[in-house]
Amino acid sequence: MKMTREMARIKATQYRQRISRYGREAVYNTESVSFEKWFLNGIRTFEAKGAEFELLPGMVKIQWPGKVAVLRSIQDFKREYESYYLSHEITA
Repeated sequence: MKMTREMARIKATQYRQRISRYGREAVYNTESVSFEKWFLNGIRTFEAKGAEFELLPGMVKIQWPGKVAVLRSIQDFKREYESYYLSHEITA
């Protein structure tokens, strides 16, 4: 498909927005992090927002203040890592 003038404008706008939000280093950083690092970064991020985590054999208990606890399996997180993080080429 040939890139039209409108498509080129959209691409340039998206590129500019990505640089303004994440900086130039994030644009050029194409290395994906491992599942373990991605998982720990996620836990740290949500702990900073008030969530508490308890690691159980094959499961993770997530407790937000004033809400019912949620259990998620490690397989759920791996599926999310593969289907969202890796497939969308998001860099850490």
